[in-house]
Amino acid sequence: MDLTLGGLALRQAVVAPSGPVAGLDLNLATDGHVWDGTPLEGLTALPGWTYSRTGTGWARRLDGTYVPFAAHEPRRTDMGLWSEPASTNLFARFAPSQAQLGGNANVTTVTEAATPPMAGLNWLALNNAGGAAYAYQPVTLAAATTYTMQMWVETPDGSPPVVGATSGTGDFCLLLGGAIVTGAAGMEALSGKVWRVWATAVTGGSPSVNSGVIRYAGQTTRALKFAGFQLEAGGLATSPMVSAGSAASRGGDLARLTDLVAMGEVTLAAEFAFHGGGSGVLANGRRVACLDDGTSANRVEIGNLDGALGGRVLTGGIEQARCVVAGTAVSGAAQGAALGSRTHDFRLARNGTLSDADMSGTAPAVLARLTLGAASDGTGQLGGCLKRLVLRPVAKPDTTLLSLSN
Repeated sequence: MDLTLGGLALRQAVVAPSGPVAGLDLNLATDGHVWDGTPLEGLTALPGWTYSRTGTGWARRLDGTYVPFAAHEPRRTDMGLWSEPASTNLFARFAPSQAQLGGNANVTTVTEAATPPMAGLNWLALNNAGGAAYAYQPVTLAAATTYTMQMWVETPDGSPPVVGATSGTGDFCLLLGGAIVTGAAGMEALSGKVWRVWATAVTGGSPSVNSGVIRYAGQTTRALKFAGFQLEAGGLATSPMVSAGSAASRGGDLARLTDLVAMGEVTLAAEFAFHGGGSGVLANGRRVACLDDGTSANRVEIGNLDGALGGRVLTGGIEQARCVVAGTAVSGAAQGAALGSRTHDFRLARNGTLSDADMSGTAPAVLARLTLGAASDGTGQLGGCLKRLVLRPVAKPDTTLLSLSN
């Protein structure tokens, strides 16, 4: 027996060096990506990268400020890649002065908030000490229709504002078509002491033209500043559309990768957050990512399903698998999801929890187009921010799905 050092070395088990990992790993917050083991810098370096969006778009950064992007320029910040559906701000002015308002009382144009989310805007103070104060913009609204209104509010100490559901509660009320919005308000902190607040309501049979913000005499009188007037059809509050005299619109974001090697068995994983409304808003209409064959008939996708978070697989236009982990995702909360797809074996992990396995169905083949933050037909935008996306040309085991979802 050869007991020399050389002989012993020859007897050691030989471990083959690991090669590059196949597939994509996109870090959309840093704009550093890996494709089949090769590092890439910038979105345009990705295989078959295309992006479109009509109109100027704004996107939030981690510090709570907004940055503008020209038409057809990807809205990527240090939070990731923003993707939202097309929308219109029905208010004629995003930041009106007192003189530019329609109906108003006890309103003063004031200096902008310290460290504002967006510089150079008018801000308003409403003094309800001696009676109601209100700031309205005239808007013609349809009857019995869902709208979402949002407002920026600076509070003196940075504490969250309180949106009242009655004339005697909270700091102020939102008024839609002449009626107080009574639904629960969504809220997120922006830069400085500014909060973005929003609420959704359905108009009555004969809505008036008055919409905006009101502070009743019975509400608190603490010093607040208001800007960021935005009114949209539907139940989702989206990023700013800065109107300056007439309604302003922004097209839907559509980011895609083509030139991928055709795949059948796959793992698709993403880290993301819904914004302006949790997963219950458009409960089956927001997609995080979709891998398809260039059609809607054959696809693997992650999105909000029945208000929860899940993955779907379609082959020949027929749903083969629907894997869901119950529970809504609230606006702004980080989410992780990973979906494994192969024939007779489909499973999703969400934030470290596995769905039930789906052990039937046929996986689609020739999947070679990846849509980021939207569905295969270019609609169904995420309505939020996609931070990371991973694609592997193999269905990974449950342990890997769990790890990717965390």
